[in-house]
Amino acid sequence: MLAAPLRQGKDVAKRLAYATAPQVAPHLRLHARGGRQSSTATVAVFHGVGQGHELREMKLPDKLSEGELLVRLECATICGSDLHTVDGKRTEPTPLVLGHEGVGYVERIGSDIFSGDRPRKGGWKLREGDRITFSVADSCGICPECTLHKLPQKCVSLMKYGHSPIYNGSGLNGTYATHILLRRGTHVVQLPQGLSSRVASPANCALATVVNSLDMARLPRFGSNNSAVVQGAGLLGIYAVAWLKKRVGMDHVFCLDTNAKRLKTAERFGAIPLLVEGSDERSAEDHAAERARQIRAWCPRGVDVVVEMSGVRSALTEGVSLLRHGGHYAFCGMVHPDSQLSTLTGETIIRKCLTIRGVHNYTPWNLSEAVDFLKEHQHDLPFDSVLSPQSYSLSQIDDAFAEAFTGDNCRVVVDCKI
Repeated sequence: MLAAPLRQGKDVAKRLAYATAPQVAPHLRLHARGGRQSSTATVAVFHGVGQGHELREMKLPDKLSEGELLVRLECATICGSDLHTVDGKRTEPTPLVLGHEGVGYVERIGSDIFSGDRPRKGGWKLREGDRITFSVADSCGICPECTLHKLPQKCVSLMKYGHSPIYNGSGLNGTYATHILLRRGTHVVQLPQGLSSRVASPANCALATVVNSLDMARLPRFGSNNSAVVQGAGLLGIYAVAWLKKRVGMDHVFCLDTNAKRLKTAERFGAIPLLVEGSDERSAEDHAAERARQIRAWCPRGVDVVVEMSGVRSALTEGVSLLRHGGHYAFCGMVHPDSQLSTLTGETIIRKCLTIRGVHNYTPWNLSEAVDFLKEHQHDLPFDSVLSPQSYSLSQIDDAFAEAFTGDNCRVVVDCKI
């Protein structure tokens, strides 16, 4: 008498289990059929300055630890820091897989309740097949930098993707590859439908850094906050123009650069372009005076905010001179040794009552804000214009770097699919 109800209960349980199971995206489901899911990753290994990348097969882990994510990468973009590594301006431990900007699909989710590790924060929201971006750094979440100081990007046990050698962990630490293994402390953001993966790729570096550098709570508390100067029309500078115009709501955003083509792109994002010219010191000073005259024609007391995104140390003196009393200087671009600041006096900072804030990388919530910004303005800002029209395959990674070094595009796109 009990057999039929028991069988019926089992059938209901099976249906419930299927209904609540993580659903796999179609493109991943195809890989799983017939056992065709890849057991290896293809990675582009960088061995040192003057050496081309080596394409190599690396075995994918059989089992993931609690909170780890195996991500099948769709595309990546070449950041300026990677260019500095390849040409020797920046030193990284080798061999390594470069690349930290990218977008991919969650292929596997680590779950080991017996490991003793804390589960991934917000991990219950993730499903296999989700299209994601992720923070460039992995942090512990428990040290003073992560908790008290709200600077997880300065975690005492920080690991940065694209900057760690292949002997660190699984070795799948960079985005110039078919797969990357994200660690438990890496913030992950699901990408909205309709947002281009190419457009979203630089969000986890350039755009999130801009969001942090122009945190609304850090800008001047008093005054109109209606004007700014952005020094540099690279991707950081162009994103800064967009953020200041669209999110902060400024009317006058000037952009300064030596590259007329980049300034044209910045203008499409709402900038008032001003070309930086001058082949010698005296000529440069004359041109700086003319730029100041043009800016003060709009903003007689000086601008509210200056954003340093050029990486040029001489920009500091001009930036300070353009600020109004009580202005804010967001200092972000000079992340390199050739940044000794000797032309500015403390008296100038004090008498003008300035705030100078240094910013390096970003926090998890800045990345979430960056993705929201792209979603909100994907149809009214030309985000695709900062990218190379062509996407290079992993086998063409050296060609992709050659194009990136020309500077014709802010970012060169790499197609990570094999």
